[in-house]
Amino acid sequence: MPAGAFYLGLLCVLAGLGGVLALGLIKDWGLVFPRWVPWLRGRRVPPCLPLTPTVAGSAVLIGYSATLPWQFAADLPRASSQDIFTPTGVLIGLPLLLAWTVALPLAGWSYYRRTRPGATASPRRREPRAGSATEAARAPS
Repeated sequence: MPAGAFYLGLLCVLAGLGGVLALGLIKDWGLVFPRWVPWLRGRRVPPCLPLTPTVAGSAVLIGYSATLPWQFAADLPRASSQDIFTPTGVLIGLPLLLAWTVALPLAGWSYYRRTRPGATASPRRREPRAGSATEAARAPS
């Protein structure tokens, strides 16, 4: 098996794990363990459990993405069809990687804000100001 195939396989596994992590950051099962998890079902997920790989993964993504323009520019003149990453593949995959580089830290920040001590379970709704059009519409006639 060529070394490139192992590398691509590893990237696919990491991408799948990252996708599950990102879903856990925005879904309810990232706050409470689902019923199919033995011994933990129904218990609150400790915030450090999903936030630790989120911060580590975000740091790696940001660091890797920051070096990509120079790597791509250096490797482009000697690119061949035998390379694991062709220029076309890079041009297709690079925007996706950059999207993940932005989305994962944002999802982690949102999760942190929802789970930090003192955070409310649901977003606060502002009450309408006295004399506003919304208050006038709610008033009984």
